Formats: sequence, structure tokens, C-alpha cells
Amino acid sequence: MLKQFIVALALVCGAAPAGAQAALPALGDHDVFDSAARTAYAYVQANYNESTGWINSVGGYGYATVWDIGSGLMALYCADQLDLLDGPEYDRRMRRALQSLVEARLFDSAAYNKTYSTRTGHIAGRPGQEETAGTGYGWSVLDMGRLLMALRVIDQNQPQYHSLIRQIIGRLNFDRMVVEGELRGEDLDSRGRKRRYQEGRIGYEQYAALAFAAWGHPPANALNVRRNARPVTVLGIPLLGDRRPGDHLTSDPFLMMGLEPGWTPEMRQLAWRVLAAQEARWRQTGTITIVNEDALTGPPYFLYYSVFSDGGEFVVEPPPGAPDGPTPRTVSTKGAFGWHALLPSEYTWNAVQRIEGARQSGGWGAGVFEESGRMSGAPNINTTAMILEAALYARRGRPMLDPAPAPAPAVATASTPATTSP
Repeated sequence: MLKQFIVALALVCGAAPAGAQAALPALGDHDVFDSAARTAYAYVQANYNESTGWINSVGGYGYATVWDIGSGLMALYCADQLDLLDGPEYDRRMRRALQSLVEARLFDSAAYNKTYSTRTGHIAGRPGQEETAGTGYGWSVLDMGRLLMALRVIDQNQPQYHSLIRQIIGRLNFDRMVVEGELRGEDLDSRGRKRRYQEGRIGYEQYAALAFAAWGHPPANALNVRRNARPVTVLGIPLLGDRRPGDHLTSDPFLMMGLEPGWTPEMRQLAWRVLAAQEARWRQTGTITIVNEDALTGPPYFLYYSVFSDGGEFVVEPPPGAPDGPTPRTVSTKGAFGWHALLPSEYTWNAVQRIEGARQSGGWGAGVFEESGRMSGAPNINTTAMILEAALYARRGRPMLDPAPAPAPAVATASTPATTSP
């Protein structure tokens, strides 16, 4: 209990505990990350589509959201950097994936549709109606942020893809995605009418906003984590909750910010506190706690597990529209590896050991059930990408865009005149 008190006190005072700034994972476990990366790469190999260069979102399922496509690009990039994929083959795969984005049809000539076929590159319908032909049903600006961050990482570090990436960026209508400093999604309702809405809550909102800012389109309000925040306390740890409904304060966005663009000082402190709350639950209950949004192999097939959500602590929820029934608590595989790469401790090491039951010959499952330790969700591209990113961070000790993505020069897009140089 004394250690927990010291951690909480340090966080309240705005300082990280001793050892918090360690750049590389402790405990001599670099081999653990290398082994984990090799297992993760097995998923890439089994689910890569030659025709598009894209990777299936879940094993054997030939569709992907734009978020998944961004994760696929990240997985390829990290596989190259980790020497899991030889140079010429990586170049062929990356060029194919980027060219597919150059050619893919946009929704309403503005942004990428929410879902595509990984086999053909064609727009896909809503979940359960993937084969429905049409011009699309809308975009998620958060998913677009994931894709934009992946493109920024590749563009900054591998200039040989600059031309293809600038073609992709130039297709997008940023003025419809960034409106009055906010991130805006757009889709069609049940009657086919367009709906426009603010998208994102604390964590995911700032991650996506950083990606848009990296391409010269900063959503000022979305970048400001304090704008819609309210102070909350979870097991003695001071955190920021979102005053808007539908918030999920969970691990994913903080991990991606730390691994990819790098944390700002403010986000570093909030990330520490999100992890500290999870460790506090473990110390209180004896249950390893790594919250995240993750897939499940059975109903409701997806869950949101949050440190704080809509006024509750450690809430686990199914997605909207899911059938009635219990939603299990899981330990997230990508969360365990991500936290252990960024903020290594005895606790994160215990979490990495706990999710060993999610290791499969074809990749890492999404997690394990808190109670039984059995695998809770099948291997998928988002789990795969974060494990590869964590392994790369463990090897280098720095984020991919160290220290943070500088805004890219404005490029001609669907919403701006072609008067600037790429």
C-alpha cells in the first residue's frame, strides 16, 4: 500500500514516480518484445492481400475499416523497421497499399468510406451488409485520424513514398472534417439523409486531432484536452473525465500517442494516471487490469472497457445495438505490451505475463478473460499493429515521430486551390 500511496501522491503533485522517464523497458525483457513481434507478424503474413496491399481486420474476414487500414500500414512499417520483412518485399507491399488508397473511391468525394474490401479495394457496406453495392455510407473522422497518423509516420521517415502519400492527402476535403476547430464525422441515416456530428472524446479526440495537425489542418478545440474535461478521481488517482456523454477513458489513444507522435507533457501526465488507476484496481482486487476496447470471439463480439465512462469506474460496455447479455472483463493484449514499452514497471511486466494465453500460432489474440486467463478475442490487425509498434519503441526508446509531428506544409486538397508546393 505504501508504494501505491507514493505513486498516487507523485501523480497528484504532477510528477512521475522515480524511474518514470526510463526510455527503454526494464527487467531485461527485450527478447520478450522481439518474440512478441514475431508472433504478431504471423498475422500479417496470413492476412495480407496481394491485390490491394491491405490486411484483413480479423483473420479470414476480407474487410477493414479505415482505422484498420491505418493499422495495417503501421504494421507493415514496423515489420520493415524490425527486420521482419526484407526491403524489396516491403517496398512492393507498401507501394501497393498506398496505390490502393490513391485509387479507392471516396465517400461524397470528401473522405474515405468507413469500410472497404481488402480483396478488391472497393467500398463496402455497413457491418452485416458488406457486399452491398453503393457509393458508401459515411466517414469516421477518428478513423481518418488513424490513417493520417500512419501516413505521416511513413512520409516523415521514408521519403521514397512521398509522392504517393501526397496524392492521397490531396484527395481529401479537410474543410468537411475539421469545422470550427472540431472534428466532424458524416454519414447517412436510415433514410439516406446526411448527418454531420462532432466526433471524439478525451483521448481519441486528441490523437486524431494531432494527426490532422500533422498535415497542416489543426482542429484547435479538439487539440485542447481541457476544453471538455471535468476532474474525476478513480481509486484515489486524479483523472480527467469528459463532460460530454459517451466517453470512454481507456488505454488505446494514450498508447498510440506515446508510441507514434510522442506525448506532450500534459498527455504524459494523464497517461501515467490512466495506468496508475489500473494498477490501483489490481492492488485493491488482486486482478490484473488492462482496459481497452477490444474484439471478442462471442457475443457481444466487441467491448469498451474503461477506467472511467459516463460517471462510472471500470465500466465494461458492449457496442450500441448489441444483444442483451453480460459483457465480460478482459485483459488487453495490445494494452499490456503498449504500457510495458512506454511505462515499464513490475505491474506492466505482470500484465505481459498474464496475457500469454492470447498467443496463437497465427498471431496474438485480443486479450484474455480477467477471471480465467483464456483467450477472449481472435487475432486482429489492431492488436498486431500495436504489438509491433511497442516492439519498435522497445528497440529504439523513442516514438516514431520524435518528439512530435511538426505540421506538414499545406498541400493542394479537394478543398483548397492548388497554389502551394507539395
